[in-house]
Amino acid sequence: MKKMFLILIIIGVLIIGCKQEVKEAPKKTQLSELQVAACNSADAAKTCDTRLAEIGIVLKEDCCRELGKCC
Repeated sequence: MKKMFLILIIIGVLIIGCKQEVKEAPKKTQLSELQVAACNSADAAKTCDTRLAEIGIVLKEDCCRELGKCC
């Protein structure tokens, strides 16, 4: 009975550990180098709503989601 209880606890810990690892997985950016540069430049110049839209290389939303810029 004690062995069964111990096995269940170990399985529970493994499942919880695996779920936490999936949540903490790093995001993979899908932006090109040019798009990343555009996001960084627009964020630094505070032109995310104007110039970034005019150029049309990348969406403001993509900059925010992928890089945390222009949010």
